[in-house]
Amino acid sequence: MIPSDLSPDNIRTTLNKIQPYINKTPFIKASTKLDEFFSTNLYFKCEFLQKSGSFKARGAINNIISQDKTKFQKGITAVSAGNHAIAASFVANLFQLDNKIFLYESANPYRISKCKSYNANIQFTNPKQAFVDASNAKNNGYYFIHPFDGPHTLQGSATIGLEIIEYFKNLVTKLDYIIISVGGGGLISGVSSYIKQLSPNTKVIGVEPEGAKGMSDSIKLGKPLRNVSVNTIADSLSAPLHLEYSYNVAKLVIDEMVTVTDDEMKEFMIYAFDNLKLMLEPACVAGLAAIKYKINEKLKNKNTLVILCGSNIDKITWNKLTN
Repeated sequence: MIPSDLSPDNIRTTLNKIQPYINKTPFIKASTKLDEFFSTNLYFKCEFLQKSGSFKARGAINNIISQDKTKFQKGITAVSAGNHAIAASFVANLFQLDNKIFLYESANPYRISKCKSYNANIQFTNPKQAFVDASNAKNNGYYFIHPFDGPHTLQGSATIGLEIIEYFKNLVTKLDYIIISVGGGGLISGVSSYIKQLSPNTKVIGVEPEGAKGMSDSIKLGKPLRNVSVNTIADSLSAPLHLEYSYNVAKLVIDEMVTVTDDEMKEFMIYAFDNLKLMLEPACVAGLAAIKYKINEKLKNKNTLVILCGSNIDKITWNKLTN
C-alpha cells in the first residue's frame, strides 16, 4: 500500500506549500517528426527548467518548509554527485541556513561552481564515504536532506505527478506510459505514487544505465541493495545504495525497469541538441534512448510522457561526452 504521506490530498497540500518557491515547469508536445521517429505520441515534462536545474529542488524545499525551524538551527547537510548538492545549496541560500554540502570528488567543475554560486560550504568526499560523512554531520546537529528517500523528499517529487495528471486532464487525453530516469528512486517513487492513485492504468517504466542498475537489481532481489556497483557517464543516476522507504514505494508503482548503455545516452544527448535545441545531461535523455532501443514496440500509437529531469551540465563536459 502506498504510504498515507503520499496520499493525493497530502500531495496537493505539498504543492500548495512549495509553489511560491518553485517554477511551474512547462510541458511540450513533441513534433510530428519526433512522434514518427519514436513511434509514439510523445510529450515532455521539462523539469530541467526547475530552480537549481533539476526536480531535486522540490523535495529539498519541502524538507525545509514542512518542519519546525528548530531542526535547522545548526544548518542542513546533503550528499550528492551534483544535482541534489546544487538543490540543497540553493535551498540553504534561499532560507539563509548554514550548511555542509558533501560533493563527490568526481563532480565536474560546473556543478561545483553552481554550488558555490549559492554560497555552499562544500566538503569533498566519495560515493562510499559520502553517506557516512552526512551521517556524522547529522549527529553534530545538521539536518540531513536526503537525496532520494523519506516522506518529505518523495512528497516533493510527487508534486510533478500531480502536475502531469492535471495536464492530461485538461487535454482530455489519457496518459498510457510515463518514462522516468532512475538513480536512487526518489523521482520515480514520488511521481508514480500520485499517478498510480489517480490513473492506475498508466504504465510506469523506469530507466537506468547498464552501469548503475541498482533499482532493477533491488526489485529482482526483493529488497533494496545497500551496495550498488556504479560505472556510467550518468552521474546523476549513480546512487551507491537504495533505501527502504523509496524502494517500498517503487516496487508498488513500477511496471517495468529497463537499462540503456552509455553510448545510447550519448547518442540521444546529440539527438536532443539537434532536434530539440537542448543541451541535456545523460540522465535526462536516458528515457529517449529507452524508447528507441528497448520499449519501442509497446509504445506505438500510445500517449507517452518523458520527464526531462535535470540538466546541470556545461558545454565543456557536454562536448567531452559527445565527441
